[in-house]
Amino acid sequence: MDEARVNAAADRQEINELLMYWGQARDRAEWENLRNCFQPDGTIDIAWISGPASEFVDNSAERLAEFKQGEYSKHVMSPGRIQLNGNRAFSQCHFNHISHVIVNGHEFDWEFWGQFFDLIEKREDGVWRLFNRTMVYEKDRLDAVHPDALLEGYFDDTDFAEFLPEVRFLSWRLKKNDIPTAKNLLIINSPEESALIDDSLNWLVSKA
Repeated sequence: MDEARVNAAADRQEINELLMYWGQARDRAEWENLRNCFQPDGTIDIAWISGPASEFVDNSAERLAEFKQGEYSKHVMSPGRIQLNGNRAFSQCHFNHISHVIVNGHEFDWEFWGQFFDLIEKREDGVWRLFNRTMVYEKDRLDAVHPDALLEGYFDDTDFAEFLPEVRFLSWRLKKNDIPTAKNLLIINSPEESALIDDSLNWLVSKA
C-alpha cells in the first residue's frame, strides 16, 4: 500500500473516532471534551440552534442539567462516508437520537433519525475537528410508555399540521419547552439538502 493510501486511511480513522467521540462526550456530559470536538470558530445547525458551537455546548449543558429524574438521551452514531482533500474533509454519517422524556407527568420514548453533514478541518495542531455540523432530518416517533394513563384528547391542544412531518414530535417537544425551532431546519431529499451537499463539496475543494 502506498504512502498516500496509508495517510488517507489514518485520516479517515481519526475522523471516525471524532464522530464517535462527539456523541459520547454529549451523552456523558463531558462538556470540555465536546467543545474540543469543534474548531474554535466552529458552527452547528440543528433543530434548536444555528450558530457558534460554543453556544451549543453551553446550552446543552444547561438543558441536560434540567433533566427530570428518569429522563435520558443517547446519540448513536454511524461511521462516516468521508471525502478527503488535504487538510479538509466532508463527512456524511447516519445518526439516531434516543430519549426517555417526561412531559406533564407522562413518560414517553422519543426517537428521531437523520444524518450529520460535517465539514472537518485539520489545522496547525494536526488534529481533525468539526468546522461545521449540519443535521438533516429524516423521521421521528413518540411512544407513550403508559398509553392507558393518557387522557383522551391529550394531544388535542397541538396542531401537528404546523410541523414538518419528518420532525413533528421533535417540534412538539421543542414547543412544550418554549424553544423556537431553527428557521433553516433541513429535511432529507429536499432541494435544501441538495444545495447543502453542493456547497459542502465546493468547500472541500476550495482553499481557505
